[in-house]
Amino acid sequence: MSVAKENKETTLELPEVDWLDREANPKRFFKDLSYALSEFGFMVLTNAPGFSDEFQQHAFREVRGFFDSPMDLKKTAHISNTPYFRGYSLPTPADRGHGQVIEAFQYGFEQDPLCEYDDKTQPIHRRLFRGPNTWPDAQSLPGFRPLIDDLNHRYHLLTHLLGEAIVESLGEEVESFRDYFDFDNPDLAASLNHNYSLEAFAEKDRANVKKEYKKFGSDKVGAHIDGPPFIALLINDRPGLQVVAAEGQWINAPVTCRTAEGSYEVPVISGSVIVNTGGTLMHLSEGRYSATLHRVNTTLIPEGETRVSMPYFLLPKMEGDLVPFGKSEAATVGAGGYESGRDRGANASVNRMGTFPQVTRRWWTEEYAELRQRQHDEVEAETQAAFKLAKERGERFKNKSD
Repeated sequence: MSVAKENKETTLELPEVDWLDREANPKRFFKDLSYALSEFGFMVLTNAPGFSDEFQQHAFREVRGFFDSPMDLKKTAHISNTPYFRGYSLPTPADRGHGQVIEAFQYGFEQDPLCEYDDKTQPIHRRLFRGPNTWPDAQSLPGFRPLIDDLNHRYHLLTHLLGEAIVESLGEEVESFRDYFDFDNPDLAASLNHNYSLEAFAEKDRANVKKEYKKFGSDKVGAHIDGPPFIALLINDRPGLQVVAAEGQWINAPVTCRTAEGSYEVPVISGSVIVNTGGTLMHLSEGRYSATLHRVNTTLIPEGETRVSMPYFLLPKMEGDLVPFGKSEAATVGAGGYESGRDRGANASVNRMGTFPQVTRRWWTEEYAELRQRQHDEVEAETQAAFKLAKERGERFKNKSD
């Protein structure tokens, strides 16, 4: 990201789409859905099935219970214990210039490995994405694993229900979604994230962190698009998530579950799920629904508090061509900057390797060295395409307001 201008103030809010309209008022539902994903790439799905405030309150209690546990207990589920990128990762140091201090827990479906992790006769995604989760001690945290299994089931079902509706909103055959997402044979990258506030940084560094967040195009605050998934789902319990609404403008996303008293300074929309377009949908829709740059702004997390979020990325099948909906074959480079000849499995795998170097150093050093440059180029192409589409959206907003 080479843009370095200051943020512009915006009064825009993320659009809401009411799931209950799916049956009660389908015309409005599909109109709202199409508007949200074409003009923002993000939306707030209200009355999200399976994600009532009661369930979310329970989920955040269990997840915060894990993160509040002694470090020795959390380390029993350390992510580097296996090659499958499942488990706990320690808080990132506050002096690396990334604008965030975060600890996390990665999980997926509880699966048997398809092969040995170092069996190089198999594609890398078969070696990396299928395997068991890494759990903390069940006696110390008896409710944690049952919660994650339940959360996984709810997210998985919602991804398919919403994914099919999105395809329908594009005027395409719903079966097109099922061609890429096998409900009974899924690939997944899901996370529990625990972000610390600005207080986690040394006092001498805080002014510089604030300065970076005031830049639109800073490469030191974790701004990104979600490349591999079709859509991403997320619930959160504190402010922090920001979304690019138009070129140079950041929108503060709402909170989906209030778990603390005090002012949140953003809306709290209980029982909702935040949804955003992934790079796969940007490609399959030929840019009609584009991925959107977003970030977690550390400076928005209330002083003395932390933020928990639970992002969910169901991935498309990783073998065969990814042909846009309604087409017989993919263009060399699609509207979303997506190269039709890419190895999607390798791309998704390297994405995990770059995010969790502590696992990569132990299990995947050779593979990462071989694949990372190509994946970097692919991500850059998609990000620039998303910038281009965001600029076009910004022009549309400008013309409407003139």
